[in-house]
Amino acid sequence: MTTLRQSISALAVTGTLVLGVGAPALAQSPQAAATATAKVTTSQKLKKMSSITGDSAASQDRWFAALGARKKASITKYKFNWNTDGCSWASDKIPGGYDFHHACWRHDFGYRNYKKTVGVTKFRSAHKKRIDKAFLHDMNRACSRFFWADPVGKAMRKKLKAACNKTATKYYDTVRSFK
Repeated sequence: MTTLRQSISALAVTGTLVLGVGAPALAQSPQAAATATAKVTTSQKLKKMSSITGDSAASQDRWFAALGARKKASITKYKFNWNTDGCSWASDKIPGGYDFHHACWRHDFGYRNYKKTVGVTKFRSAHKKRIDKAFLHDMNRACSRFFWADPVGKAMRKKLKAACNKTATKYYDTVRSFK
């Protein structure tokens, strides 16, 4: 029992020493702290938005990474609006297990942030078409999702995927019709 008490005491002291020694290494350097709190210019914000609202898989992946890090200083410094109402008046869930929620969220992100940053007129003339194309890309990517434990047969999956792509086109045509 004495040996156990001595071991626990030694671990407690060692743990304290390790934490005490490690704590200064966790602090940010003055340069890192200044960078994290530096004001982001409109140009920097537009560059970041452009990189995460494009119509490519890489851009969508960057958006998902930013979404996951939205509470970290590297993203909060941009003061993005992450609010979404999903697909607004339309369904996020499509028959066959397809889901447009993230496509709609990224679309909302693009609209809300560009309108606030550059204004509605400039948004419509310079960014709306690209963000709408990204929306279609994201929905088509959702329609191409592979179901590893697919409960329906190949023929039915083919029909469901075609219906998903048709729905994606309808959603896209609808947002393109808005001025």
